[in-house]
Amino acid sequence: MTELTYLPGIIETLQDLVTKEVHIGAQGDEETAMIAGIHEHGSLKAGIPARSFIGSGKKKAQTPISKAVKAGVVEMVTGNLTADSLLRKIGEIGTDRVLKNFDKLRTPPLSPIYAKRKGNKKILQDEQTLRDSITAVIVPKRGRRRG
Repeated sequence: MTELTYLPGIIETLQDLVTKEVHIGAQGDEETAMIAGIHEHGSLKAGIPARSFIGSGKKKAQTPISKAVKAGVVEMVTGNLTADSLLRKIGEIGTDRVLKNFDKLRTPPLSPIYAKRKGNKKILQDEQTLRDSITAVIVPKRGRRRG
């Protein structure tokens, strides 16, 4: 028996991992989606600058997610972890980092007029709805985008 004997089983074990992916973002009704999109990308028409809380939070999650994946793949191969468990762990790490980023976001600052009307200078914190909408979902992986 050699390492090659185990290869088909390893490939089969990892197959679930390569056919699914984790999406981290804001989930909710149309209004929540619109608010999340405007804050993430900005709106020239409304005079709102981009305040990327999802994209920048996901960047901050890359290192801890990479570590979790490396350890998780080993656990999957040894039979101690399922693909769904690893994907859920990735989602938890990513969501946690996006939420921490959301809470710490300070730039660009609110306009002085809006801050005065709002009564505070907290960004993205008018209502808890946007923060509460941040979640991770496991979905079937789509084909690679080209171009």
